[in-house]
Amino acid sequence: MERVDWPAEYRNFIHLFNERDYFEAHEVLEDLWVVEVPPFKNFYKGLIQAAVALLHWERGNRSGARKLWRSARGYLENYPETFEGLRLGALMEALGSLFRPLLEEPEVAHPAPCRSTHPVLKLEEPESAAA
Repeated sequence: MERVDWPAEYRNFIHLFNERDYFEAHEVLEDLWVVEVPPFKNFYKGLIQAAVALLHWERGNRSGARKLWRSARGYLENYPETFEGLRLGALMEALGSLFRPLLEEPEVAHPAPCRSTHPVLKLEEPESAAA
């Protein structure tokens, strides 16, 4: 099941995530997550945790970043390649590459990756909606 009339909070999350404002992105989507139902509830929870994982890493909390990325991945890997207009497979691949050093060498004090290497989210209208 996929919607085309995405909630304003979801669209705002995408915008804030792309602005690298991970704290506000998580706050906005959390407002929707708490009232949402499956299958969207865990999708939003995974996105929230991915944003907070990036925030923790930027703030030097590598342990928190690892924990939240693992949890986010656990939620998001249950969804199809594209879900809610988001190329989730590509996002998971990009974030997986970003977090790989942090996961593979937890004892190393990896600095947060340059923000220019963070993935950019783009909503894609389903073909049926474009017609």
